[in-house]
Amino acid sequence: MNLRKHRLLVITLVIMIGISLTGCTGKKTGEDTSYKSGTYTTEAEGYGGVIKVETTFTDGKIDKINILENSETVGIGSVAIEQLPKEIVQYQSLGVDVVSGATRTSNAIIEAVSKAVEKAGGDVQALKDVPVVKEEGNDVIKETEVVVIGGGGAGLAAAVAAADNGAKVILVEKTAALGGNTVRAGGPYNAVDPARQEDVDPADENSMQKARDLTNVEPKNDRHAELMQELKDDIEAYENGTKDYLFDSLALHKLQTYDGGDYVGKLEFIEELVEKSLPTSQWMAENGVQWTDEITTVPGGLWPRAHLPFNAAGYDYIKASEDTARDLGVEILLNSKATELIVEDGNVVGIKGESDGKNMEIRAKVVIIATGGFAANIEMRQKYDPSLTENLPTTNSPSIVGDGITMAEKVGANLIGMEYIQSLPLGNPVDGTLNGWIGGAGVEYYYQVNKEGKRFMAEDGRRDTMTASLLAQPDALSYVISSANNDVDINETGINIWGDDVEKLVEDGVVFRADTIEELAAQIGIDPQVLRETHDTFNSYVAAGKDDDFGRTLFGEQLDEAPFYASPRVPTVHHTMGGIEIDLDNHVLDANGNRIPGLLAAGEVTGGIHGSNRLGGNALVDIHVFGKKAGEEAARMVNE
Repeated sequence: MNLRKHRLLVITLVIMIGISLTGCTGKKTGEDTSYKSGTYTTEAEGYGGVIKVETTFTDGKIDKINILENSETVGIGSVAIEQLPKEIVQYQSLGVDVVSGATRTSNAIIEAVSKAVEKAGGDVQALKDVPVVKEEGNDVIKETEVVVIGGGGAGLAAAVAAADNGAKVILVEKTAALGGNTVRAGGPYNAVDPARQEDVDPADENSMQKARDLTNVEPKNDRHAELMQELKDDIEAYENGTKDYLFDSLALHKLQTYDGGDYVGKLEFIEELVEKSLPTSQWMAENGVQWTDEITTVPGGLWPRAHLPFNAAGYDYIKASEDTARDLGVEILLNSKATELIVEDGNVVGIKGESDGKNMEIRAKVVIIATGGFAANIEMRQKYDPSLTENLPTTNSPSIVGDGITMAEKVGANLIGMEYIQSLPLGNPVDGTLNGWIGGAGVEYYYQVNKEGKRFMAEDGRRDTMTASLLAQPDALSYVISSANNDVDINETGINIWGDDVEKLVEDGVVFRADTIEELAAQIGIDPQVLRETHDTFNSYVAAGKDDDFGRTLFGEQLDEAPFYASPRVPTVHHTMGGIEIDLDNHVLDANGNRIPGLLAAGEVTGGIHGSNRLGGNALVDIHVFGKKAGEEAARMVNE
């Protein structure tokens, strides 16, 4: 080493030691920060409610931070709860980065600790200015057999399937936690399941007529004609039997999905999704998902075939898949963002990016893209659908911005159906997410009214038509009206299917609750007489099994048991049906329909499956059926 390089190294080390000491002592350069030793309890408002924090100061530093109470969402806010206190103590700084996707939880923790710093006589601004300097490390350079980009439901399913079939797997996730959009889902999973559906009440005549109507359309192709005949045969066999259980069939699920997407979806993919849905759910159970025997109808699902995991939430899938993946030896790298696919001689042979601020390069025989769609990317969604203005919120994680689609397009992947973007009429008015309401267990348990207290649509319809109906209402605002009959949504501890504490929702004015419909109307500023008339009319339709106003056919019990609930809801961008074109073996295709060697994709990052509109409850089937297939195909390619 020459003298000049030696001097530069010494100077660099001195600077780094100085910064390190600043971080360890909680001092801003040129300014002392001291604390009065002791333990201080403070609180701040998080995403799910108040976060109560206990901060201990000892010997002039932050010694310990404990989170005493919180109601943050498991798998989202809980990541910040776990991570941030450790980092604040480690770096003696309030300038730590917020956890992506859990901004409100992160800021609440920082705010609560800031209050404790003030109580201890410290300088909050000085602590915020202390730089967070993480340890220097080597670049992440690895080799494996399969690398999966994205740690949501599809990516984890692919990683589990590949590892279970003997492949060495690395999964990279750009955020601080696994989950993607799956962890934000309510958990409904569609599957034709005779064993569970035999305990469900038969469909009414109007619903059966809707099923028959699917057999009387102009066939789009020969296979469509065959499916219509299959459904006719299924209905005839059912009607010649006891008819004392819910009718369903694979042909009905296929035709509802095909018709529900305006016959734009690829029929062979729809058939694969439907036929593999039940077997894949059984595979998921083998890997730790606990299913209830409950069957319901998710909004936009069109038929009672939605299964729910034990906690009725998407986190159940992520936790089970993560545990299984780790048990199978999958290496999981968090805070690791892939930015580029490595292509050599026309083959995709790995990825480049960064991991914890360091360069990352992972070479692999097969790359699987499972990064989700692009509903959180305002610019990208407006490119394909200008009507989705920037003021529309989204249910998606902030990280779902289409980066996997962009990477694939750069290496020649064909994109299809990008203009098909689905919104929901059931978004949280605060941020567009799906939590914070009562009724989410199934469309059977609620109806919706506008600000005047009147119904304005069939709540069991397609998601696109329901959203269009809501957009036409005053302020595009509705209230979901539900009641204590909805015993599926609220468990014995008072938690709804989104993990919200119902008492807290009511206390904070997120959800309204009353013992009579008239009292409920008064709380939300609706004429009590109008809402009473709407309510009684709806219950009469439940009793008759027929909606004379809007044609709704899916009903549960009459909503006649107090207390009654009203949940404000707005339109929110939910799902992107378009994306990377793949074949039935999950291989990414180029514009000429040829496979791009070494590159697979699965989940919402792909296009062509759902058509112009996705049925509710089909997304979790999509990501697990095709995620599993991608992993199995990757392992097969490796073994060859």
